[in-house]
Amino acid sequence: MSPSSDQPQETTLPPIEPINPSLVTFTIATPHQRILSWRLNGASWASPLTLDQYVGREQTLSETELSANGGTLYYILHHRDDPELIISACEVTSKRLVIAGPGTNGSKVGNGYAIASVFTNPRFRNQGMASYLLKRVQEEVDKRGDECGVLYSDIGRVFYTRLGWKDFRTPQLLAGIEGDATAFPVPEGVELLNEDQVRKLCEDDVKAVEEEFSRLAAAPDGKTHIVFLPTPAQFSWHFARDGYVCPILRNREVQWRGARTEDGLAWIAWDHDLREKKLKILRIVSRHSAEEKKKAVKRLLLAAMAEARDWDVPKVLVWEPSEEVSVAATEIWRELGPKVSLVFEEREDGSIPSLRWQNGENREVVWHHNEYYGWC
Repeated sequence: MSPSSDQPQETTLPPIEPINPSLVTFTIATPHQRILSWRLNGASWASPLTLDQYVGREQTLSETELSANGGTLYYILHHRDDPELIISACEVTSKRLVIAGPGTNGSKVGNGYAIASVFTNPRFRNQGMASYLLKRVQEEVDKRGDECGVLYSDIGRVFYTRLGWKDFRTPQLLAGIEGDATAFPVPEGVELLNEDQVRKLCEDDVKAVEEEFSRLAAAPDGKTHIVFLPTPAQFSWHFARDGYVCPILRNREVQWRGARTEDGLAWIAWDHDLREKKLKILRIVSRHSAEEKKKAVKRLLLAAMAEARDWDVPKVLVWEPSEEVSVAATEIWRELGPKVSLVFEEREDGSIPSLRWQNGENREVVWHHNEYYGWC
């Protein structure tokens, strides 16, 4: 799915046409209306794909385990007199999450959702159509009982905050790498993983995260703790996305989806983003003791850098890097010198994570494992 954004960049803007809620119909898009919406937002978001390739990618994602059979609902506003005239659109994908804290009797698995690809037809912008669409969508997800929702804003923090969304901090690590592939070999003691192997690790990871939240529940602090589960379906959505794009842009199939240490206690998964020229780390997991964890994470980061170099992608991105990740990355930087550069920063220009609780309830929330696997 494309970034949550009401006003992506346009090379030329058409004249604004008057519109208001009385002139539109709110509904779930038909398959034909989905394609119309994709072609509309693809004019802004498709590059470097062609518009037809972009529509093909979105169709592919709609057929993934995460999105098929109602997993993703495509909401639109269309003109009341013309169902093919799309005014505004967005996508809502169901997600599983775990909650610990007040009202959960310890911890519980619940239903959540992600809103993405918020887009308004350039002919009808700056007239509140995206806000109206999102208010209607919020009513729908509240009625069906979802615990909370997430979105990743590409238009700053103000717009969605006004609609009742709470924005969160955005720490990230961006590692730049230079030099040929021989400078970044896959380290010894690390095995590269295909999609099936990563999916199996996700199954075990979901159980481990649920156990982690059971322990949290045993020591309540009055706050609501949440985590969106790292399910196999969530990871396969990412793999379908770059699996569609990479053969088109590089004439090459993606083989490796991650890596693990030879003892099986630590692993990493990644996503090849050729548009942004980044290898994005979906998740890093280590069940080692503290000292061994640092060593394992270092080997996994080196494996990710080897994959990035192999694809001629100059940057590796980690969301919400842990202390172990930060220490390991710094050690790599010290050892490899000018071949590696590190930037620890807060994102302000895109993918700002925001949460909204059911019915707009105000809670003090601690969001765990807000890593890139949850983005969509």
